Amino acid sequence: MTYVNKPVVPRVVKLEEPNATKRDKLTMMLNTGSDIYQGACKKRGSTLKEEYKNVSGVCYMDPADMAKLGVTNWDPVLVKTDFGEVVVSAAHSRDAPHEGTVFIPKGPWANTIVSHDTYCCSDPTYKGIPCTVERTDKKVLLMADLMRSVYRKYVDDDVDVDELESLGEYPVYKKL
Repeated sequence: MTYVNKPVVPRVVKLEEPNATKRDKLTMMLNTGSDIYQGACKKRGSTLKEEYKNVSGVCYMDPADMAKLGVTNWDPVLVKTDFGEVVVSAAHSRDAPHEGTVFIPKGPWANTIVSHDTYCCSDPTYKGIPCTVERTDKKVLLMADLMRSVYRKYVDDDVDVDELESLGEYPVYKKL
């Protein structure tokens, strides 16, 4: 048992918004950055484990936006930008209210949807990225599975990644 299973988020009841219509997709603004839970897991070297997925593969949202999508804490959502898409868990933000803005802790899940262009400053743009967020039935992948799916690591080019068994929480090494 690790000291953190999922980040602490406020218990929130699904909000009822009488004047808002439920939507399948929201247009939002994405910000990424450091998070204390993500940092703690990374420093302990547990980036391949379930706990790291639970603290880094998460999208913190305003509870009003969660209600518009019809999602509650730890429901999977699909976040899309011009640079990619990723499935993460929705969670009630500790910093709400901030309707129209989502936050994903820095890490592999955030890196798949930010621009690789550094604009001559050696750092990609991590803030203010237009995105869409929608409900999904897909599951949030462990880091090794995410690397295999997005970057086709640990797999031959002709293999359908979606049909493969999870790589799990153990280190993966590719024979050269």
